[in-house]
Amino acid sequence: MMKPNIRKTAFVAAALTIQCAAIGWLIWRYEDVVRNGTDVCFKCSAYDPSDPFRGRYLRVSVLEECENLLERDDGHEWDVYYAHNKGLFAKLEPSTNGLWRVTAVADSPKDDDGLWIKPKRVQVRRRDASPLIARVSMPDQLFMNERLAPVAEEVLRKAVAPDGKGATAVYRVKGGEIVITDIEIDGKSIYCL
Repeated sequence: MMKPNIRKTAFVAAALTIQCAAIGWLIWRYEDVVRNGTDVCFKCSAYDPSDPFRGRYLRVSVLEECENLLERDDGHEWDVYYAHNKGLFAKLEPSTNGLWRVTAVADSPKDDDGLWIKPKRVQVRRRDASPLIARVSMPDQLFMNERLAPVAEEVLRKAVAPDGKGATAVYRVKGGEIVITDIEIDGKSIYCL
């Protein structure tokens, strides 16, 4: 029979091992998408919010609209103002200008030949008398060095101004997961400006 102190120590060691394994799995999954994923790019805007708990990061805004709402798996119709943070998929395809676009939204990937992602959020709306549209939001936090964030915000502010070149958010996609990796201005990384 184990002594009470040995039992407590074994329990704490097992709990720490499980927590470390869970954190390691999350990091490995993220790094696998970044290393082996497909690059996709979207026009974006960004700013540097001040958050003492999360540190410095750029809040990126990428919103894509799509009218192609595929039939729902449960047979129900799409509802107006249907907002869903998890569970919907968006199909991405390259456009002629080198950027990507959302071409379909569904409950689950409908074909194997497309690049399907789980976006951050999808909101279904009706604009005036038009058919239903889906507004797809991509992941929006790019963490960076504390010293670079204010400079990056200033560069981005100039880039998205009416006479600016525009900013492009770079993501990696693999297995339905999407991760933001960079913001580029005229092909140059925000980390190199």
